[in-house]
Amino acid sequence: MQIKWLEDFRELAKTRSFSRAAENRSVTHPAFGRRIRALEEWVGTALVDRGVQPVALTPAGRLFLDAASNAIDDLNEARWLLREVQLPVALKIGTGRTLARTFVPGWYQDLYEQRGPFPISVTTGGTQGGVLELADGTTDLLISYASPQADALLDPRKYDHCRLDSETLVPVSIPDKRGHPRFRLPGSAGSPLPWLAFSRGLTLRQILDSHLAATDQKAFLTPVFQADFYEAVEEMALRGFGMAWLPHRLVKNDLGAGALCLAGVKEWNIRVDISMYRVRSNQNALLDEVWKLAIANAQRLG
Repeated sequence: MQIKWLEDFRELAKTRSFSRAAENRSVTHPAFGRRIRALEEWVGTALVDRGVQPVALTPAGRLFLDAASNAIDDLNEARWLLREVQLPVALKIGTGRTLARTFVPGWYQDLYEQRGPFPISVTTGGTQGGVLELADGTTDLLISYASPQADALLDPRKYDHCRLDSETLVPVSIPDKRGHPRFRLPGSAGSPLPWLAFSRGLTLRQILDSHLAATDQKAFLTPVFQADFYEAVEEMALRGFGMAWLPHRLVKNDLGAGALCLAGVKEWNIRVDISMYRVRSNQNALLDEVWKLAIANAQRLG
């Protein structure tokens, strides 16, 4: 039995047409029919009722379809896992989901242009999880928004850190017909702004809460939505459900296209550092090289 026979059978069950299934599988109609026959001989019973149009599966065929689909999925997953094991991953990076999209690619490109290609593996998660993975050696390098939480978890006697760049949290809203923000800070006690918020466990929510508590400016907000990743908040803002503070790198295209606009003056912006962390005892030579290059790049940025 060959895995391609199972894939043929699944395609036939999907299309209910020998000719269409053969075309989708890039094989001639006669050859496709022979492969289905070979599968039936291997199973020991008819799987397809050829006497009806469109073709249908026999009771045995319907039962076998589930087993065939599960086998295909399991074999493909095992193949990809084995291929990943063989990849020469030299540098394991932990970061947040949004930073993996908005920051890490550009950061890697700068290093790539300076020293040439090097293999990396990126995993995403929250700051606390990233710190734990750094501590147990699951990752070599942590790139995250700087926060009191990270500072509290990372003992400076065991970990090095460096500021790489900064991000700006900007308040955004969809525009009204005149191009003005539909939801404009600060709002009022009688008409608080619908607020699309991050979950409290996220680093940027903690930074935002601290900033709003410390500033002399009073924002009148009523939470209407909360999510544990920033792209969900962005999507709700684009649909006009309220205002939100979001990383500028994440929404700059939305702002440029006019899909979102700033919901307040620059005094409502919040600057956040992006930092990288490593365990001092990690002896990875590539990590040392990347660390030094990244520090030099950060120093040039100021």
